[in-house]
Amino acid sequence: MTIRFAGSRVLMLCAALALASCGGKGDDGGDAQIRLLNLSKGYPTLDMLTNVDADDDDEDETQSSSVALDAVGDYVTLDSDTYTIKLKRTGSGSILRSFTGEELTEGTKNTYIAYGEVGAFGALKLDDTADPADAGQTRLSIANLSTAGLVDIYITASDVDLDDTTPVLSSVGAAFASLTTDSGTFRLRVTAAGDTSDVRLDIASFALADKGVAALILTSTQGGTLANAVYMPQSGQPTKLLNTKARLRGAVAIANGASTTIRANGTTIVSAATAGVIGSRYVLLDAGSLPVSLTVNGTAVTVPNVTLQAGADYTLMAWTNANGPTTSLITDDNRLPTVSGNAKIRVLNGMSTLAAPLTLAIDFSPLIEGVPVGEVSDDEETVAGTDHQLAITNASTAGEVLTRDSITLQSASVYTYFLTDNGTTPIGVLRRDR
Repeated sequence: MTIRFAGSRVLMLCAALALASCGGKGDDGGDAQIRLLNLSKGYPTLDMLTNVDADDDDEDETQSSSVALDAVGDYVTLDSDTYTIKLKRTGSGSILRSFTGEELTEGTKNTYIAYGEVGAFGALKLDDTADPADAGQTRLSIANLSTAGLVDIYITASDVDLDDTTPVLSSVGAAFASLTTDSGTFRLRVTAAGDTSDVRLDIASFALADKGVAALILTSTQGGTLANAVYMPQSGQPTKLLNTKARLRGAVAIANGASTTIRANGTTIVSAATAGVIGSRYVLLDAGSLPVSLTVNGTAVTVPNVTLQAGADYTLMAWTNANGPTTSLITDDNRLPTVSGNAKIRVLNGMSTLAAPLTLAIDFSPLIEGVPVGEVSDDEETVAGTDHQLAITNASTAGEVLTRDSITLQSASVYTYFLTDNGTTPIGVLRRDR
């Protein structure tokens, strides 16, 4: 029995029992079904409304209300017609997204999926009427609604090296792409597009039902580069597939050019590096509490463990305070800028010798002010472009620390401006993180 036939049987049963409704407008003899899946972290609850396009006097009618984050509402049944589908925050009159000219006719069965954060809301439609796959197979529709950028999808046996295989889908973005694959239990891995070493999600046991039809939807994590996922059988309920990893890199700001090595849970983050070195790539580690070892000029220094949250990006900075070498765990927000044409920048203050708060001015306009040593600023957006001047000053004295001219900030990019010193000589490293 196909899903479309099953939906018709439900409607016939509702009519036969003369119910007042069958999830919405069953009394009108409607034969289309829609529902709302809320994956939008910026909106804890959402409503879905409809309006008949051909009826100028038709008012918006709420079909689903207060659909919670990571939940899907019940199907509602509508008359065959052409509609505008509207999504909004519960309790607000402002429409976040509209689907106009939606032809909802006999056999139509759609899930409308909301995603994104405040200022970056999006939505797309999933057709829930696909026929079952053949025996031994599953039909899978995949969409990447995360902030991780384009990704490749691998579905393999657990021990397969990614360099020895090819993705089932490449460069997946925010539109559904479909494939048919063997049913069974596999390992699901998601990587940055074209880079098998940059794993964004790794699920050891990923079950695909025989003759199944399902959707796999990638969603964002707090760091902006790793991904979670939602698996949802056709017409079924969503199941979250959560990332268990975090990403960590090192930065060295130990005074006087000391050679520094940092390890976390036995993994080398930076090795024999001096002031000004910041990792160009993050290391993928299990989330949780991890031991850290710090070695400065061959001498071990006792430092605290770090606790990494799943899905987050971090910088572990070694620097020198009044008591000697120490570390600071910095949380990195690598989500892309929200405004087109902007870049995002933060200041990481590792000026161990100066030991003063820092202010960053871009083109003579203060953007980030008073960043204490050993800490990082909030991320700030600025207009991208060429020939910018970046000026760092001592926030306590207004004295000039370091000025760099002719700097290019690329649009839709994220930067860390790492400030440190080698004795009295300032060092500024502008690192493009995304």
